[in-house]
Amino acid sequence: MTGLCKLKDLVELDISYNMFSAQLPECLSNLTNLNVLELSYNLFSGNFPSFISNLTSLAYLSLFGNYMQGSFSLSTLANHSNLQHLYISSQSIGANIETEKTKWLPKFQLKTLILRNCNLNKDKGSVIPTFLSYQYSLILMDLSSNKLVGLFPRWFIHSSMKYLDISINSLSGFLPKDIGIFLPSVTYMNFSSNNFEGNIPSSIGKMKKLESLDLSHNHFSGELPKQLATGCDNLQYLKLSNNFLHGNIPKFYNSMNVEFLFLNNNNFSGTLEDVLGNNTGLVFLSISNNSFSGTIPSSIGTFSYIWVLLMSQNILEGEIPIEISNMSSLKILDLSQNKLIGSIPKLSGLTVLRFLYLQKNNLSGSIPSELSEGSQLQLLDLRENKFSGKIPHWMDKLSELRVLLLGGNKLEGDIPIQLCRLKKIDIMDLSRNMLNASIPSCFRNMSFGMRQYVDDDDGPTFEFSISGYLPTISFNASLSIQPPWSLFNEDLQFEVEFRTKHYEYFYKGKVLENMTGLDLSWNNLTGLIPSQIGHLQQVRALNLSHNHLSGPIPITFSNLTQIESLDLSYNNLSGKIPNELTQLNFLSTFNVSYNNFSGTPPSTGQFGGFDEDSYRGNPGLCGPLLYQKCERVESSPSSQSNDNGEKETMVDMITFYWSFTASYITILLAFITVLCVNPRWRMAWFYYISKFMRKIFPTFPLY
Repeated sequence: MTGLCKLKDLVELDISYNMFSAQLPECLSNLTNLNVLELSYNLFSGNFPSFISNLTSLAYLSLFGNYMQGSFSLSTLANHSNLQHLYISSQSIGANIETEKTKWLPKFQLKTLILRNCNLNKDKGSVIPTFLSYQYSLILMDLSSNKLVGLFPRWFIHSSMKYLDISINSLSGFLPKDIGIFLPSVTYMNFSSNNFEGNIPSSIGKMKKLESLDLSHNHFSGELPKQLATGCDNLQYLKLSNNFLHGNIPKFYNSMNVEFLFLNNNNFSGTLEDVLGNNTGLVFLSISNNSFSGTIPSSIGTFSYIWVLLMSQNILEGEIPIEISNMSSLKILDLSQNKLIGSIPKLSGLTVLRFLYLQKNNLSGSIPSELSEGSQLQLLDLRENKFSGKIPHWMDKLSELRVLLLGGNKLEGDIPIQLCRLKKIDIMDLSRNMLNASIPSCFRNMSFGMRQYVDDDDGPTFEFSISGYLPTISFNASLSIQPPWSLFNEDLQFEVEFRTKHYEYFYKGKVLENMTGLDLSWNNLTGLIPSQIGHLQQVRALNLSHNHLSGPIPITFSNLTQIESLDLSYNNLSGKIPNELTQLNFLSTFNVSYNNFSGTPPSTGQFGGFDEDSYRGNPGLCGPLLYQKCERVESSPSSQSNDNGEKETMVDMITFYWSFTASYITILLAFITVLCVNPRWRMAWFYYISKFMRKIFPTFPLY
């Protein structure tokens, strides 16, 4: 790096997307002819370089995506009259860009500005930089992730602006009603994750060039203006999620280019026909958690380009139309938490489907075999319905399946051994059914987390990325720069609901990646717990409660080294609770209540924190944790208490007295028998008796 300092006539320096680390050498201040300095996406750390103030010829400066920290004042760039493009962000939380310490007037007129995730004006109350009111040529501005506060300033609005991102701040108030009139050229506008309120201005419909609009995660209310659907002819991406909007959705008849539509977590109403319109080019549709009603129209089959269809938590009713099988590009389908009835139609056309959520409806019938044709299926959630029959034997064909949730149905019969062939399974819920027979010992063959240690699967398990194009900024004839962001980048982190530690939890993202669990509770399972279950070393939650299991807890459970929750309550288990379970260092929830266990439970390690609730309903259990003294405890002398010692002494003495009496009577009867049989011994016995009596009582008459 220091060798570059000798190139004093260097005009352009681009070392972006490398692994350079440490601090930038101060000798770069010698490169006074630099027009372009591109340092983005490296590992540079330390304070922001002070030598930049000497590089007054710079037209382009990017410190984006490094790990610099400390304070840096933009006033040091006041004399950089040629500066047109400035990009700064930091991966370190210690960075602080300030613009308000001194009054200064910039000599530059910026065309593009990115100040992202750099704690803008933290010491001055996180105010919006005032120097921006002097920037009249801005085409692109990104001030996202800075915790900025205040109202939306009207001087943000420039007719030349094409890209405006002020997301992930704390800006508040109303948007200007005429915002669309003064931003006629904008193509990308992101105001998400702020505190804006009021209605969405209808003037946005005048943004004829608008391609992407994100107003999600705010407090907008009222109805959606019709002008948004009729005026924005080039709109491709619309995200209004997590607001307080209501009413019907205006049909996007004139906006046939809409591909990504996010309306979830509002209070929109109406029917799906209102939402879908004629936009057969839709790729992503999310309307979950609204008040849409009616049936799913058969016309949905014409939307053959959709990858993601999320319609959960509405009031949709009727049956799932068979035409949904025509959506051959569908990878994620979520119809959960509605009022759908009937059976699952044949979905043989959904050959690339990876995630299927149908839980919490009124669906019935058997689980259709057509699902086995979706070999790419990774998640199948059919919980809380009315499915009946047996768990299909073809389940082993779902070789990519990692989450299987069938709890809360009317499934019966045994647990098929075909489930043991699901080599990638991480979470399985078969609870709250009518399954009987025993637990298959082949469960040891299932991964439950071991997959991450034995295979080379590099693909994301529960994330689905959709990316679009990168805008290109050209600022002279010799160099074309791509700013470091993706215009369309929506990483979906799917949630999985699974009961553990006595509660229902939602797992998503990296937490879901690391979660493993098996729930067979609330069935009619019988027999012993297979010792092979103890070989599921990476399982974190195991629930076998509310069954008819018998026998002891397998000693092999001491191999469940990652387990956090173990529930064996409400069974017919017996014997002692193995002391070997104290090796389970992560165990935080343990329940063996209402069984037939006996003896004293372990009290060391994690077991020292479990209270009586973990053991109630076992009359044979005793010890300090249960406030019940033990009548008899078989343990080593070093571990016996005084009470136990006294009880054992009492038991031993009673045994001694009974043994002594029996021995005495036996010897006496044997002696009398001998005297009766042998007259010589009898005469000798009487002779010694009379002699003994004369010695003791000399005056006593013997005849």
